[in-house]
Amino acid sequence: MKKLLPIALICLFGLPTFSQVSYQEHKVSIKKSHTFAPLESDPGYNAQIINQEAPSPDGDDYKAFLLRQKIKSRQMFPIQKRQASIEKKKTQNTPQPLVGKGLSMYNVLVNGAVVDFSGGIPNDNALAVSNDGILLAGVNSVVWAYDINADTTLFPKNIYSLTGIGSGSGNNNYFDPKLIYDEKADRFILVFLRNNTPESSAFILCFSSTNNPTDPWYAYEIDGNPLDNNRWTDFPAINITEDEVFLTGNLIIPGVSWQVGFDGSVIWQINKEDGYTNQDTLRNKLFSDIKFNGKFTRNLHAVRGLGSTSERQFFLSNRNFDLTNDTIFVMEVTGTLENSSLNIDMGKTVPNYGVPPNGRQQDTDLSDPTKGLQTNDARVLGAITNGDWIQFVSTTVNPATGFAGIYHGTIQNPLTANQTISGNIIGDSIRDYGYPNLAFTGNEECDIETIIGFNHSSPTDFPGVSAVYYDNDGNYSDVITLKEGLNFADAHSDSYERWGDYFGIQPKFNEPGKVWTVGYFGMSNNQNGNWINELISPDTARLLVNFTEYGQSVFCEGGIQMIPSGGVPPYQFSYNGSALSDNNMVDSICDGDTIRLTVIDSRGCTLSDTIITDQIASNTSGAYPNPFTTQLIAQFDLAADGRVTAYVFDLNGKLVDEIITSQAKAGKNELKFDMSPLRTGTYVLKVIAADDSEILVEKIFKW
Repeated sequence: MKKLLPIALICLFGLPTFSQVSYQEHKVSIKKSHTFAPLESDPGYNAQIINQEAPSPDGDDYKAFLLRQKIKSRQMFPIQKRQASIEKKKTQNTPQPLVGKGLSMYNVLVNGAVVDFSGGIPNDNALAVSNDGILLAGVNSVVWAYDINADTTLFPKNIYSLTGIGSGSGNNNYFDPKLIYDEKADRFILVFLRNNTPESSAFILCFSSTNNPTDPWYAYEIDGNPLDNNRWTDFPAINITEDEVFLTGNLIIPGVSWQVGFDGSVIWQINKEDGYTNQDTLRNKLFSDIKFNGKFTRNLHAVRGLGSTSERQFFLSNRNFDLTNDTIFVMEVTGTLENSSLNIDMGKTVPNYGVPPNGRQQDTDLSDPTKGLQTNDARVLGAITNGDWIQFVSTTVNPATGFAGIYHGTIQNPLTANQTISGNIIGDSIRDYGYPNLAFTGNEECDIETIIGFNHSSPTDFPGVSAVYYDNDGNYSDVITLKEGLNFADAHSDSYERWGDYFGIQPKFNEPGKVWTVGYFGMSNNQNGNWINELISPDTARLLVNFTEYGQSVFCEGGIQMIPSGGVPPYQFSYNGSALSDNNMVDSICDGDTIRLTVIDSRGCTLSDTIITDQIASNTSGAYPNPFTTQLIAQFDLAADGRVTAYVFDLNGKLVDEIITSQAKAGKNELKFDMSPLRTGTYVLKVIAADDSEILVEKIFKW
């Protein structure tokens, strides 16, 4: 196996630019379409007659324009050997991700034979995996369900067509499935498109009724021509927040040139609970006519959170069809469904991204830039956020080689005056890389580490699946090959093939550091298969802290020691917001104190705990601690100022000693005793007032 190194071209950009933003809001009817019950529906042979391939992103007219752009890109960035100066930039020793389970998406025939399942044209890989280990994979026009733990498929006859799920007919074309798992609700959401004509275009949005995908799904139909103005919807993306589902798509005008055929990207904001509870309609809002400085933003990509839901809902866009450009659009929907609004800003990144060349394989005519594995354009294909930063990926031209590579960007402080954007191009001296997606692999909130999965190919490498690990210091591992292709792909019977249009990836939310991926590989019969992998972060530097109490806080002689492990030393310690410069111990803690302790490692990862020490209740009298070894405290209430005397008796009522006689004030009083002269045993403590009334009588135990 070749050792493949990423190329990293790193840059920073300063403040964002504030300009004119415009959009329109609509409320549109989204009605329940039907309930799909997999175990009650006979999938038959999943038979359907459809066009040979799913529609190209942004329509067929755009497809022709894009091929012309690839010819121009080859002229601007000719194929060449990677420059030595670029090669030398890879100096770190970041470990590769660990590889767990791997399998091809498969089908079980009537005779029991297991065969690899060939994807559609293109694969349109999507993936979601539940905490219980149920994995759903979407491929072009079908959905596959798999139990990771039992190693078995779940659907009858293994696979369900989107036609069956959409309750449609063979006259309809269903494509572009997207999947997401909602950890809080323990449910799946599936969305896909129907047809590419204004008369019948639609989103089909499906909510699983339980965490078992073989139970019924609630399906809703969203008009792909929502403004009734001769449009159809393409290029879906999905994300969820605590309460809502967000969908994006492009509105396409049929039968015109690419220059005028795009009518803007739209955002659907939909109440999530309505779908889970099988309501007749879904509350929603549609954002349309989204423009920045009077021009449409294109191919909005919904940014996902590090967990299954996002606290902030961002969207990204770029100048995806330009030969070279530096523009990144950052957007956010804020507020609830009833009062939400859309904010947009533009930033710039260096190095530029640009329309990627097609991927090369063994049968590709290298003299024709329009042949090979289609990479589409440079649109954002994956993005994640923790609220303070966004990481995103796209396919781009690699100027150093003229090959297709991965653009990996980071946006710090999005939509603020302090917004910055950094960009890296991950490439190779032999292989083309395409259709990336990424997932968070950190085991604590301070992490930024991710795994980026993507497809690879070259004239000497059959199409396969690869990944790279991005660590918390901003370094990349060597690229790791997850699946070597078995042959070149030839589904079109010429040297032009669809190679995407998506890559599926998701963290296993209840197992931090683990992700599952699904991508494209060349099968031995020249068809395109789907390879699934479990990947594990190599990072074990999780910060852990043991907060250990010692001493007796009831005498203000307690303490707490912070004992860190993991993380990256040296550590910094603080107590109630004040740094502890010399050690990790806090002394002189009294009963009832509230202590806020914090440990920070060298990465800036923080772990805090609030400790309230033991306290004698203010509305009771008694002795504490009891049993005791040396010291104890007696609390009692006095109705008026006066003299009190404390005595210790044995269990037979014999006086052992008079402890103290002293003047005391009305209200709550506390006496502190050193009882070390007493031998081990059981005694009775009495506090007597001046009028000989017993204020406190308590049995005490000396250890």
